[in-house]
Amino acid sequence: MTIDFNLNALLSYLKENQLQPELQKETNQIFILYHIQNFEVPVFFLLNKESKLLQIVAYLPYQLPDKTLDNTARLLHLLNKELDMPGFGIDEQNKFMFYRAVVPCLDGNIEKRLFNMYLGTTRIACDTFMHAIGIVVSGTSTVDALMKEQHKKDDV
Repeated sequence: MTIDFNLNALLSYLKENQLQPELQKETNQIFILYHIQNFEVPVFFLLNKESKLLQIVAYLPYQLPDKTLDNTARLLHLLNKELDMPGFGIDEQNKFMFYRAVVPCLDGNIEKRLFNMYLGTTRIACDTFMHAIGIVVSGTSTVDALMKEQHKKDDV
């Protein structure tokens, strides 16, 4: 089963699945909101007709201060290294973080099972790691402290 590779078809599919999509008129992009750990996480869908790729981009609800940029970047790198489907990134210029999944769309179609897998993975990655990212971004903890804490749990 597939979805046609266009905004209207994707919008309809997301509505059918009760994800309450909206069209952002300024950018002509569809987005949904995930409610994760008392935060709203906007998830945007970007269709690239030239490359036949669909990007799913979840923007994490934290501003990235300069003082924790290096430590946060290190954490995201370590997470990506361990994830089967890496996708965490930073936009240094605009001071935000995101998780991005890229879905190949062959023959002008979005494969529903593949799309659902990538969308689910996006939610799981955000849900699993948002707390750790939040405490590093805020400066409450560091990557080294989190790693020490994890090693203590592993030893028990």
